[in-house]
Amino acid sequence: MKQHCRDSGEPSELPILKNVLTMIFHAMKDLRLATVVTGEMAVMYLYMRYRYHWNEVMFSMFTTFAMVTNLIGTAVSVGVFSHILKIDDAIVGIMSSMSKILAGFVYAFAITDWMIYLAAIVEIVNGTSFIAMRSIASKLVSTSELGKVNSLLGVCESLMPLIYGPMYSSIYAATMKTFPGTFFIVGACMTMPAVVAFFWLYTEHRKDRQLLEQEKVKSKEGPEENDLRTTKWQAVGEKKSEVPTMNGVANAAFESDHL
Repeated sequence: MKQHCRDSGEPSELPILKNVLTMIFHAMKDLRLATVVTGEMAVMYLYMRYRYHWNEVMFSMFTTFAMVTNLIGTAVSVGVFSHILKIDDAIVGIMSSMSKILAGFVYAFAITDWMIYLAAIVEIVNGTSFIAMRSIASKLVSTSELGKVNSLLGVCESLMPLIYGPMYSSIYAATMKTFPGTFFIVGACMTMPAVVAFFWLYTEHRKDRQLLEQEKVKSKEGPEENDLRTTKWQAVGEKKSEVPTMNGVANAAFESDHL
């Protein structure tokens, strides 16, 4: 995208758009981080204890299982999807966000213990979205700008628990008697805009790649066309030089010996 900005001769608008996109993706990353860590985990133990009558040991076993599966999913996503299959970072982000959305619904409507473990398996690639967003942001801005953005959003991350912790606690307290898994649905709905943003960014990446390929084809065809034209004119000049002339004027009568 940076190369496209230089070639198109628009140095003023597209860099601003890149900075805005970077801020949006980092904001979504902070939103996801605050929602999952400080939001859902703040009331997760209360939910498991109230809904499934878990104790501390059972909840610790589940959190360990969830962390291990998340680690495996992240390693597979980065190693296989990104490095081996060369899948676009935006597609990896879409898969990760969809994994979180589906897991949120499984958590909310689970009725037995094994369904809770199934939800942890469903969100196995959930952690990849953080890596994908960091990768996309590093490609959109320069190194100096990336440092400034990370510094600003680091401050925002520290302020997020002050908002989402009480918000999730109030949602759980208000819906505990009717539908205690409501906060999982809220987290899934807050992740849906990330899917749309990842898909839009993927389409933009495809357009940029197509433009770069067209520019490469044009740059390759240019010298070849010039060589063909030079060869053609040389051949025409040689043919003209073979025609017999009289007094510097071409005379077709000298082309045959019978005349």
